[in-house]
Amino acid sequence: LDKFYKTMGKEEVDLSLAQKGPEDDAPDAGFDNGEAYLGGQSESGGILAMLDVMKSDFERTISETEKAEEQAKQDHLEFMTESGMSLATKEAAEKAKKEQLDDTEQTLSTAEDNLGSQTNILKESITELLDLKPVCIDTGMSYEDRVARREEELAALQKALCILGAYQTYGPDGLAGQCDNA
Repeated sequence: LDKFYKTMGKEEVDLSLAQKGPEDDAPDAGFDNGEAYLGGQSESGGILAMLDVMKSDFERTISETEKAEEQAKQDHLEFMTESGMSLATKEAAEKAKKEQLDDTEQTLSTAEDNLGSQTNILKESITELLDLKPVCIDTGMSYEDRVARREEELAALQKALCILGAYQTYGPDGLAGQCDNA
């Protein structure tokens, strides 16, 4: 556009081949017949200045956009790096917690199995104890009866001891009358 306005100021129209006719009666176009259109020379400065401002605005916008895109690319790279490290850390923590959970569940399962077997042993022991209790405690005899029975049992054991001692000392013939009063 700048070139157009600079070259148009020097132009001329060659009317040697133009025919005269009804066009001569046409209304005035704003310039003389045969005069070249030179463009709006006085307005050209304002138009060119406005185009220069637009051009500089576009160049500034392009520059700012490229800087913003570069910054956004850098920010994205930092974000992806940070996110990747965070994700790796969290995955490692998840794996460790999962292993810990598996170990704990295994320990719990073993403990439950042991508890079950110990509970069965305890139940069997209690059942056996309850079965033996009447034999050991509830004999159906009073205290005096039990003392008397114990004394009889001790006397019978002493007599057996005497018989065995006499047998050892005198043989089978020496048993007669030795242990009757014992």
